Amino acid sequence: MAAADEFAIVGGGIGGLALALGLARAGRNVRVYEQAPRLREIGAGISLSPNAVKGLRYLGVGERLEALADEPPTQLTRHYANGKVLVNIKRAKTREQLGAPYLQAHRADLHGLLRAELSSLRPKSLLLNKELTTVAQDAGGSYALGFADGSVAAADLLVGADGLKSAVRREVFAEPAPEFSGFVAWRGLATRAELGAGQSRPGSMVFVAPGRMFVRYPVRHGALQNFVAFSRAAAWTAEGWSQTGRVDTVREIFSDFHDDARVVLRAFAGRRCHKWGLFARQPLPRWVQGRAAVLGDAAHPMLPWFGQGAATAIEDAVILCRALVEFKDAGEALRRYENARRERVNVIHAESLSGGDRLMRQDPDELARNPVVTEDTLGLSRYDPATEPI
Repeated sequence: MAAADEFAIVGGGIGGLALALGLARAGRNVRVYEQAPRLREIGAGISLSPNAVKGLRYLGVGERLEALADEPPTQLTRHYANGKVLVNIKRAKTREQLGAPYLQAHRADLHGLLRAELSSLRPKSLLLNKELTTVAQDAGGSYALGFADGSVAAADLLVGADGLKSAVRREVFAEPAPEFSGFVAWRGLATRAELGAGQSRPGSMVFVAPGRMFVRYPVRHGALQNFVAFSRAAAWTAEGWSQTGRVDTVREIFSDFHDDARVVLRAFAGRRCHKWGLFARQPLPRWVQGRAAVLGDAAHPMLPWFGQGAATAIEDAVILCRALVEFKDAGEALRRYENARRERVNVIHAESLSGGDRLMRQDPDELARNPVVTEDTLGLSRYDPATEPI
């Protein structure tokens, strides 16, 4: 299979922009097709373990991200009712031990950095309002892409970075059925003014109870406090987190939690926040088909218990970029990418599937006696996508 000249990436999220930026830095012709009609400040907080930060350094945005992000001195897991510290992960030596910091940031800040850097290299490479509807491959292996607005585009190589409901996965690969995990989550941001300076302190905290969990940490150097609340639920119908829920409902569900958790919910000024059901999907058995590949949630949708969804998408993007740059034959490059990534990601995916049950066990005090598996105990953060053999 010959080298590819025109690269099409479907999906302008973190994984898609990371791959596009890497290819643009290597001088490749790349187009990113994003279905959203405009890019707004999206999401809320995001945790970036050292493996992700190493990938972002490779892409040339690591230093700027560190200037925007928060570096938690500690990550505490606490008893939901009495606030007792069950697990204390100290991050003072993380840079020294793992080669990069553990960061927490606003997702929009990372997305904005990637978008701005890509625009500086390829000003017209990101196309909005491009909802992919059809994919056809000709006899020579190139792709014709059809979009909802009636436009078409051609590409020598196609990458699906379009998330949980990937159109590329639907059109080119298999479509694994989503299974409700049994958990619902709510997410929001409280401002420093709403919370009060005394409550806007550094570090992250996780409060665990049987069947429930509350996470809080600062972003933008304490200007905002990110929170995510998880609870078991009997059923859910909609996948994805575009729905909203009432904050009063969250306050009621977590009314018996320690005040260090409830204070964030009290401070939140909005009446509604993001709400979504957590659905599990099995990773695809193959990530490559012809001259097409998938990465991130399009290939291996992650439950959030390890905080590795964005990290694995960044890793995928860096490894795929390196393979496409280092190997002239496109088929060889795609095979190298898949072989380098699937075993690691399948381990992370499997551990993530059971992470919620391990964290929200019946007796939170068991965490102090028998700490659960984390990204640290598995050694995930030592991985460096910039130097990993491919």
